[in-house]
Amino acid sequence: MTFSKRLKMARENKGITLAELGKLINKTEATVQRYESGNIKNLKNDTIESIAKALNISPSFLMGWDDKETSQSIDIVKNLEEQGIIINFADYEGFEKLSDEEKLEFQKKIEEAVQFELFKRNQGK
Repeated sequence: MTFSKRLKMARENKGITLAELGKLINKTEATVQRYESGNIKNLKNDTIESIAKALNISPSFLMGWDDKETSQSIDIVKNLEEQGIIINFADYEGFEKLSDEEKLEFQKKIEEAVQFELFKRNQGK
């Protein structure tokens, strides 16, 4: 997965707009959009670090050098499966055929469902 795709995915997972990320890193919305579209490819280290900090991810993950965040998310999902909050979707036929990007999008949907379930449970207390 490219830097631009990782950036867009991380921003969307955090639920912030291009403009909001721009404010957090002192860049314009248009500049952030160019990062996400791949039109700007050579970012300074401090810019990469600012983006990573704003999105609460590691610079290594953003650059594609480390999939730690993905493995941590998988651990969280497995823990939730064990608690009976969600089922193991990886057991379903075809899951392994998904691309990394599709798996991450699937992960995002699971996280949204989990957040909704936790919200519902907290409302009952």
